[in-house]
Amino acid sequence: MKQETKLVAIILAALIVFLSGFGLGATRGITIKVEGGAAVQAGPAQTVEPAPQTTAAPAPQTTAAPQTTVAPPAADTTTTAAPAGNSGSVSVPQTKAEIAAAYNKVVNEAKAYTGKVTLKKHDIIDVQLKDLPAIAEKIITPVIANLTKTNPEEYTFDGGKDVNDPNRFVSHKIVPNGRDVNVQEAGLASASATPNADGGYTMVLTFIAETSTFDGTKTTSEPTHHKSAMDPLELGSLDLGPITISNADLRYPGATMTATVDGQGRLVKLEQKLPLEGSGTGKAGVSITLNLGGSMDGTYEFIYG
Repeated sequence: MKQETKLVAIILAALIVFLSGFGLGATRGITIKVEGGAAVQAGPAQTVEPAPQTTAAPAPQTTAAPQTTVAPPAADTTTTAAPAGNSGSVSVPQTKAEIAAAYNKVVNEAKAYTGKVTLKKHDIIDVQLKDLPAIAEKIITPVIANLTKTNPEEYTFDGGKDVNDPNRFVSHKIVPNGRDVNVQEAGLASASATPNADGGYTMVLTFIAETSTFDGTKTTSEPTHHKSAMDPLELGSLDLGPITISNADLRYPGATMTATVDGQGRLVKLEQKLPLEGSGTGKAGVSITLNLGGSMDGTYEFIYG
């Protein structure tokens, strides 16, 4: 289990000691109107006067040439330039199924990106413990205080690897850790996509409510749809020292994932918010029951080139 996943999991687990639970987070095209030039009117028509008559042998009269009028040119038509913003090269998904597919595509492409990209990552963990016995509070509070101290991180990747650490990969710094995203339409309570001024669009996906159960040795049920896009808690893989968990039930009310795509179809920002609630029993010197709630907001920003 990677460091980031372990950090999040330990927090929930530790809290879940006796129930663990915490969560993870969270102008428009401009129409340019080009006016055509005004019509240009030709100068006035000219008339040729007849030659004067003489009294000597009278010459036949000459009739002046008929007037010639130059018709004005037709006025220019007004044209409207293509709106700024979405040029049509990036198609905005419409249906829930299209949005799920588009989300999978852009996130997986970001995870597999081999060009140069700087990733700015920030997780904020918030945990509220409920009905915690005083003796357990003395054991758990210092642990939680240390584990929940998260700072903004920044990495530069080239060829998929950190330029400062060849053992660090971009795919492990974007949720889910080291796995492809595989969001399904059936796992979404709602989904929307709106165009952005740069020609891209922003998707907001809200997942259905799910639960997870831990029997003391392994997870017997998982939040399948949440796992398709993020890293749920894996209590069985944690080493909590003197803390043991007898059982736990976690409730995922429904995470929200927001993905911003630029005009070139690249993921430029990913925001996630995962609320989590739970209850369970365990031991930390004494047997206790705990209820808790919380969330963790995560933001990932991508700067290409």
